[in-house]
Amino acid sequence: MKRKSRELLYSSDTLKLETLMTPINRLGLRMKGTLIEEAIRRVKEDIARVGITQLNPTFYISNGYGCVEGTTNIAVGVYDCGELLRELNREFRGFWHDPADILQILRHEVGHAFCYAYKLYRSKEFRHLFNVKGHFFNTYPENTSQRPNPWSPDYVNPVGDYYAQKHPDEDFAETFSVWLTPDIDWRVQFSAKHRVLKKLSYIERIVAEYGRQETALTNGSSNGFHLPYEDMSMSVSQFLGAKVSQVKAYRRRANGYVDTDLRELFQGPPRILPLKRFRREYRLVSRFLRSYKRLLVNRVSFWVNVDDTVVSDLVDKMIIRARANDRYIKIAEMEKKLIEVTTYLTVLCRNFRTSEHYFLRA
Repeated sequence: MKRKSRELLYSSDTLKLETLMTPINRLGLRMKGTLIEEAIRRVKEDIARVGITQLNPTFYISNGYGCVEGTTNIAVGVYDCGELLRELNREFRGFWHDPADILQILRHEVGHAFCYAYKLYRSKEFRHLFNVKGHFFNTYPENTSQRPNPWSPDYVNPVGDYYAQKHPDEDFAETFSVWLTPDIDWRVQFSAKHRVLKKLSYIERIVAEYGRQETALTNGSSNGFHLPYEDMSMSVSQFLGAKVSQVKAYRRRANGYVDTDLRELFQGPPRILPLKRFRREYRLVSRFLRSYKRLLVNRVSFWVNVDDTVVSDLVDKMIIRARANDRYIKIAEMEKKLIEVTTYLTVLCRNFRTSEHYFLRA
């Protein structure tokens, strides 16, 4: 049975508010255990099944999905890295990718990677078949709006958005994703669309030709559009476009939110100092709290007359959030701050003893 203190400190509204207020590059995101990890595993199985053995895309978390132009670096959406982010994305931006969506997107991006890896866009056959006019990359439309022809028989349309008509680059990637999907009999499905059949047949032939060859490029870095999440300093709420009123609504419901108090108690990263001086004068708040946790739990639980877990759970939450918020303490002020933290814990734990809530609501 889950104890009350943890129910409050890790309530859904609290976790969502913490996420909204945290800079993206402080989230500590990983693909492991997410729908993205499973989709990557499956798409790698797909390319191995069709004989693509030398293409090894680099997947990284970014502000959205995409293959970095001219490389095999594939960005995946930060908003799909965990169920909490997925729920917030659906709430504030109105869309939600299910596992099939993510897999289809990655098949599409691997299509880009295959095209770039072997520089297919340079060949006359490719340019003729996919109607390339001018420079392959520089002709990509800046305006994201498009007026596709919904009756055109020349393009695949796997998700009903006519995306293949946007540019030859997207036409190839969309066609590749259809060809790569194992449960599509494309010869039957597109038997009446002769140009689409030509494109799919081309992909089958070109994969057989290049699939086991070394790739023709060395990956560079990501570009300005597909930022690594480590370079995204904006908060999740800013990224998702959450309104102030929406964030305030979460604040009213969050029963375990300590971030505001931590910012009041402790400072952010100190100004630039020589490394030796920095180490001599400052300490991470998370380390400070961890080193005094046993003392704080013993004394506060005794004087307030609450179970150890009521104090311990709260200190653990403060440690986690101090790390996420990058809080620091001056070593010279540690004694003073220890008194402040003890007072803070005493007040909140007393609230818990009398009302079973750490924070009293007006």
